Amino acid sequence: MTAVADFEALRRRILRRKRLETLAGLLIFSVLLLVSFQRSQFFSSDIGGDPLGRIGDFLTRMVPDLKGDVLLESRTTTGSLYWWFYDLPVWLKLGWQTVEMAIIATVVGAVGGLLASFLCARNLMPIAAVRFTVRRTLEAIRTLPDLVLALVLVAAFGVGPLAGVITLAISTMGGLGKLFSEINEEVDPRQLEAMEASGTGLIRKIRYGVIPQVLPNYASYALIRLEGNLAGAAALGIVGAGGIGIELQRAITYTEFDTYLAILLLIVGMIFLIDMASEAIRHRLMGLGEAR
Repeated sequence: MTAVADFEALRRRILRRKRLETLAGLLIFSVLLLVSFQRSQFFSSDIGGDPLGRIGDFLTRMVPDLKGDVLLESRTTTGSLYWWFYDLPVWLKLGWQTVEMAIIATVVGAVGGLLASFLCARNLMPIAAVRFTVRRTLEAIRTLPDLVLALVLVAAFGVGPLAGVITLAISTMGGLGKLFSEINEEVDPRQLEAMEASGTGLIRKIRYGVIPQVLPNYASYALIRLEGNLAGAAALGIVGAGGIGIELQRAITYTEFDTYLAILLLIVGMIFLIDMASEAIRHRLMGLGEAR
C-alpha cells in the first residue's frame, strides 16, 4: 500500500507541476499579447469618425457603373464589361509575366533551399559550424521584408521583373530551406544508419536514403510556396519589380478605383487557377488522387 500511495503522490505532484507550467505559459503569452495590442495601438488609435462608413464609401467607389442593357457592348460603350476591362490584353500579358516570375522564383528558390537544407540538417551534416552558419544565414534571409529587398534590387537592377524574381527567389530559399531541413531531420534513421554501416557516402545517402522518403513533402511545400509567390509577385510590381502590380500601382495613383477592382479580380482569378492546379499535383504526389 505504501508503494501505491507513493506512486499516487508522485503522480499528483507531476500533474500539479504540469498544470502550473501550463498556467504560467498561458499567463506569459497573455501578457505578451496584451502588451503587443497596447504597443501597436490596436485599440487606442484615433481613426476618426465613422470608419466603417469610409470603408463602405471606398468599396462603393470601386464598383463600376455597369448597365445591363449594354453589358456585352464594345469598349467605347460606357457601362459595358469591355469598357470596364478596357486594357484587358495588357493586363493579361502582365498577369502572365507575374505567373512566370512566380514559377521561376519558386524553382530557383526551392533548389537553393534544398541545397541549404542538406547543409543544416543534423542527421546529414556532421560539422556543427556549417550547420550553425547555414541556419543563421537562412534566418537572416527570412527577416528581410520582400518589399524592402525589392526596393533595393530595383535600385540595383532597374525597374523590371528581374528584381522581383530575385527578391522572391531569395525569400523562397530562406523559407523552404528551413522547412526542408526539418523534413530531412524527420526521416527514418534506420535506413541512414544501414547505409552508413555499409560505407555509403553522403551524396548517395541523400540520393537513396533521404530523397525517396521526403520528395512528396518537398513538392507539397514548394507548390504552396508557388501560390504565395504569385500573390507576392503581384504586390512587388507596386514598387517597380515587374508584373501586373505595375498596373495596380497606376490605378491607385490615378484613383481609378473601378480599374483597381478589375485588376484585383484578375489577380484573384490567377491565384485560384494556380491553387487548383497545385492542389491537384499535391494530391497526386501524396496518392490522394487515386483514393478518390
